[in-house]
Amino acid sequence: MTIKPGVFTLRHLLASALSAAVILSGCTSPLDQDDEIALRETILNAHRARMESVITAPVVQVDREESDVTAQMTEERLEELDDTSGIDAYANDPLEVGPDLTGELNGPRVRMTLQQAVESAVRNNIDLRVAKLGPGISRTQRVQAEAVFDAVLFADLNYTRTATPGPLGPGNGVGRDVFGDVTNGQVGIRKPMLSGGTIQVATSASYTEDSFSGVQSFFDHDISLAVTQPLLRGFGRDISTTQIELARNAESVASETLKQNLIALASSVEQAYWNVYVAENQLLIQTRLLNRTVAERDRLLKRQQFDVSPVRITQANSFVELRRADLIRARQIVRQTSDALKRLINDPELPLAGEALVLSTEIPPEDPIRYSLLDAVAVAMRNRPELVIALYDIKDASLRQRLADNLRLPLLDLTAGASLNGVDNDDLGSAIGDTFSSDFFIDWNVGATFEQPIGNRSAESLMEQRRLERRVAAIAYERQAQDVIIDVKNAMRNVINAYELIGSTRAARRATADNLRAIEEQEEAGVALTPEFLLDQKLTTQERLANTEIQEIQARADYAVAITQLFESTGTLLLRNNIEIATE
Repeated sequence: MTIKPGVFTLRHLLASALSAAVILSGCTSPLDQDDEIALRETILNAHRARMESVITAPVVQVDREESDVTAQMTEERLEELDDTSGIDAYANDPLEVGPDLTGELNGPRVRMTLQQAVESAVRNNIDLRVAKLGPGISRTQRVQAEAVFDAVLFADLNYTRTATPGPLGPGNGVGRDVFGDVTNGQVGIRKPMLSGGTIQVATSASYTEDSFSGVQSFFDHDISLAVTQPLLRGFGRDISTTQIELARNAESVASETLKQNLIALASSVEQAYWNVYVAENQLLIQTRLLNRTVAERDRLLKRQQFDVSPVRITQANSFVELRRADLIRARQIVRQTSDALKRLINDPELPLAGEALVLSTEIPPEDPIRYSLLDAVAVAMRNRPELVIALYDIKDASLRQRLADNLRLPLLDLTAGASLNGVDNDDLGSAIGDTFSSDFFIDWNVGATFEQPIGNRSAESLMEQRRLERRVAAIAYERQAQDVIIDVKNAMRNVINAYELIGSTRAARRATADNLRAIEEQEEAGVALTPEFLLDQKLTTQERLANTEIQEIQARADYAVAITQLFESTGTLLLRNNIEIATE
């Protein structure tokens, strides 16, 4: 293996942990500051422990041992075997997929690169189109939360008619009934404040006709200011903006969820693309195997009058039909994998209901890649959407705990208000002018409201619930971090194993092809070959060659998928495919 030391320091590796701490810092009040510091310290320590365990991990290039079988072959022999077997040997073979559901034998086919497939899926995939709406929905919810502090314009108009009988007076026993008409209107603005209180400014006017007072009618005008401010429960910007912060976090989580869906989609498209590639080549291999078996069967038929018994003919026929069954299955797999890819890319020009085949144009990579466990773990800790979402879950739990802590306080609200009053007998304009005259008539009031449940069990229980929920969120983050590390390590092992399997399956294919070459050379040399030899050796060797070819192709596709999954495990698959996140 080629190994080069990695140049890293623990300080750089803690960058992801520090970013997590920044997410959790948020708006911290003195009531829960100690808990926040302890939580951030716990996350930093956990990251530090993970990084220290891989700090010495070097940069490694995947490698494999050379097969001792192929090592004994000359370069000329290897080139000959690769020309007659393997991927390149089928470059000019036609892909015969049989009739489609419309009965057409050679229906339309579309060749597509991997990048084209991924880009089409990002543009058109139905599931992703739904996911793209998530951030927009969260954005509207955040606006709704912020709108709580919008000023409210209010107005009301009412008319009141009173008719009250008066008590009997002394002496003559005559009472005085009271009749009155009051028309009142009010308009004003009310605005919630970040401090948790509300402020209201209003102006009102009324016209009164009263048979009881000495003045039969008059106009009244008032301008009022009222303030309500919590002093304990519900006090402060941290409490009043909690729902806004939760909505903002939800918006960020929606963006990370979209990123997560994009990564999953890109990975699924790449896997589906290489499945199509494997299915195509498997069909080519099965087609050639059937043709070879039919040719050998026909040779036996020509010798039927000489030295071939009916038993051997029927045995050869069974080989032919088995090969034909494998071919039928291979054709179906081609159409199924094509439809699976079409569903993911959802190209409007390639409707899923249509029978057009989507086929591959690329060959899976087989060049060795370099990797570092240290790099991969550090990058995954910074980029995996699941970890970012888990951090926001912790922050949400902290915000809810902060709110629950405030709800334990007594209700103590301060109310204050003042109003300027004006009155006139004749018209409203004069009453308004009287409001601002030099002789101010001012009403004012100050009050306080206190309330506290005896025992306060509900609030205390809610606080304990929020504290436990926060612990659950922190533990969930730790579990998610472990899952990410497992994903990274498994992805790396898959890359290593797939690369080694390419070598072993290629060696097996070359050895089997060399075996078949030797048998065919014996035939050409005129060596006496019995029907038993043809059935038990040549046909079996042809089948083994087809199987090893399929295994090699599958190994190469698995290597490509393993590389994709490695990028997926580190959260960098979008960067690899140059995919930018766009919401609707």
